[in-house]
Amino acid sequence: WDGCLHERFEAQAARTPDALAVLSDEASLSFGVLNQRANQWAALLRQRGVRPEVRVALCFERSADMLVALLAVLKAGGSYVPLDPAYPPQRLGFMLQDAQPLLVLCQPHLAESLAPHGLDVLCLDDVSAASFPSANPAPLASADHPAYVIYTSGSTGKPKGVEVTHASVMNLRASLARTVYAGVTSPLRVSLNAPLSFDASVQQLVQLSDGHSLCVIPRQVREDVRLMVTWLERHQVDVLDCSPSHLRLLLDEGLGARPMRVLVGGEAIDDALWTRLASHPHLQAFNVYGPTECTVDSTAKAIRGAAPQPSLGGPLANARFYVLDARLQPVPAGVPGELFIGGAGLARGYLRRPDLTAERFIPDSF
Repeated sequence: WDGCLHERFEAQAARTPDALAVLSDEASLSFGVLNQRANQWAALLRQRGVRPEVRVALCFERSADMLVALLAVLKAGGSYVPLDPAYPPQRLGFMLQDAQPLLVLCQPHLAESLAPHGLDVLCLDDVSAASFPSANPAPLASADHPAYVIYTSGSTGKPKGVEVTHASVMNLRASLARTVYAGVTSPLRVSLNAPLSFDASVQQLVQLSDGHSLCVIPRQVREDVRLMVTWLERHQVDVLDCSPSHLRLLLDEGLGARPMRVLVGGEAIDDALWTRLASHPHLQAFNVYGPTECTVDSTAKAIRGAAPQPSLGGPLANARFYVLDARLQPVPAGVPGELFIGGAGLARGYLRRPDLTAERFIPDSF
């Protein structure tokens, strides 16, 4: 698939308009309804000036509406910049100043808190978009245009906005289809556990374009492992993404009574958890690894059977791995070095930081 994420989603919506696309505590949306609502908001956003290379900030509580907004931005041709409403005002202010979005799209109850930042704030309200066409908008974005900008944690300095194109997102989708979702022949219920402001959310979002349903786990449920195990069981969720530390708590609370695929990432898996997952009768677990700069995942390793110890596994489709020394030369097998990642998953670079982009995104001489 050489197009954009939202175009593949549109094709899926045309095939299965009545199938469940999004499940959340406040609403359930079919593919047809989700597509139509996003189309109306995309038309409104285009009227406001959204187009390729234009960014729109999203500030939403976990809900079906945040997915309507995200798709609307992509359909309009722009790229989304996710903001977590729980972020301190100082961090939100820095991200908005750095990203320079054309406008901020949010839920009505969050508008007042965003007003002091001096940007155009637009509340997601179906009444406002009701007069706009519900048909798919004419495409503007290409695969080489940005789909999103996600900020790194800033643990080593100020947060950096990583700009990722549709081509890289679609490569991730294809890679996961061949690994985590290999052999799947019918739609699954996929949890949306990670916040939109974390790139792990993207590996779940792309599943909409393959006809799977997204189940938005509420904030209060995410914060209570007992509630979360009950919620996952009640909604018959088939795919979960979480960190090793979170997964350990969920397992202790009874997760795994029914078949489920689990993407484990964000931290190293210790030997004990690896062994526990490898022998679990109902869970198909995958160790996924990759920096934000490489579009979420660069590797995916199935954790099963007699796997002796934790491993990253091999590169995903169209990814290239090199272990190099300080002179950027390959090291012999068994010799420690630094991992360099190349290929189709690479981000465009750091937003508005050309010097740092040139320093970290170097030419592939191999």
